[in-house]
Amino acid sequence: MKKTLYIHGLDGFLSEDKKNILSEYSQIIAPILDFRTNNKTYYDLKQLIIENEIETIIGTSMGGFLGYYLSLHAALPALLFNPALPFRNVEQDVPDQKIKRTSYLRVIIGGKDDIIDPRSNMDWIIKNERGEVDIHWINTLGHRIPINIFEKEVVDFYNICK
Repeated sequence: MKKTLYIHGLDGFLSEDKKNILSEYSQIIAPILDFRTNNKTYYDLKQLIIENEIETIIGTSMGGFLGYYLSLHAALPALLFNPALPFRNVEQDVPDQKIKRTSYLRVIIGGKDDIIDPRSNMDWIIKNERGEVDIHWINTLGHRIPINIFEKEVVDFYNICK
């Protein structure tokens, strides 16, 4: 069974409902992270990826930001929900991303996200991503991801990453 690293958002965690969905497709590793006190979270997660032989990454908001860079540098497929790419309330130290992506990337952007501006997110991806990216823009989606959208995107992602 695949191993997936789930990276929650700022002050967040992986809910039981979402964990149950993910567990149908993968063994889930979902550490509780304190982004506010550790600006080197990227490096901790990179080590966790190596030690646990992680094969896919899923991240939300701040976790999507870190998932973006981790998937890029580790060449792992990633599913990112409203990643905090253009700006963040808490800074994190990440390496330069000026390399071409070689793994599958799916980004879900909510058109009604009131935390991470969706247009800024889209502009950032267009300007900075050097590989292929599968962007799903959902006009009615806000920052929080309802279980039905989460499940649909997870199922599609794992079907592609078989």
